[in-house]
Amino acid sequence: MPIHQLHFESIDSTMDAARNEAAGYDFLLVTADTQTSGRGSKGRAWQSPKGNVHLTLAVHRKFLPDLRLKLFPLEVGLALWESAARCIPPANRSSLHLKWPNDLLWEQRKAAGMLLETSGDHLFIGLGVNIVKAPAISDGGTSSACLIEAGADADCGSLLSSTFAENIHQKLLTRQTTHIIEDWKSRALWNIPLRLRDRPGQPQVLPLDLNSDGHLRVKFGDGHEEFLISEYLI
Repeated sequence: MPIHQLHFESIDSTMDAARNEAAGYDFLLVTADTQTSGRGSKGRAWQSPKGNVHLTLAVHRKFLPDLRLKLFPLEVGLALWESAARCIPPANRSSLHLKWPNDLLWEQRKAAGMLLETSGDHLFIGLGVNIVKAPAISDGGTSSACLIEAGADADCGSLLSSTFAENIHQKLLTRQTTHIIEDWKSRALWNIPLRLRDRPGQPQVLPLDLNSDGHLRVKFGDGHEEFLISEYLI
């Protein structure tokens, strides 16, 4: 079963377009040169200049049983890392990391973000990757980077998009689920504090480990520990 594809020069949001067009498809990839109303997690605006990657991949929920769904935020993060790594020189890949659960960092700065949502029979993976431009972050989040800084070609967006979609497509069709936790941990940046922007006071926490459900164990400044749970699929 192939991936059906739609491309737009400009669109309000690839996520909204995918929601409108997903019926009847097992896999639908929507891409756009620019978005006028892109969004990230918690409803935050996502700037979408031309030359960067803006896409949504719709996946039918029949490919995502509950046991797989709980680790899917990590799995799509790995697919993002693998796709971005193909676009940069091997010598630079050691500075490419994941931030829980699926942000992509280049030299500790955010190069890509992802939004997962469910609606009806589909799960929607919205992805924005900074290829040629790194829009300024104004809401207290991680500062931004773009992949040309890592040695990527300015026109690698199409390759990254297709590689990302095909990676997920093949893993879901073949039901590959091995080593997700271990592989994600090997790509992550540990011992670097994270800021919880949605908590009062925006406390900093230190990431320590993942459990078997993909929850992140963190330590607060006062020494107490807590597991963070991805809210993407709630």
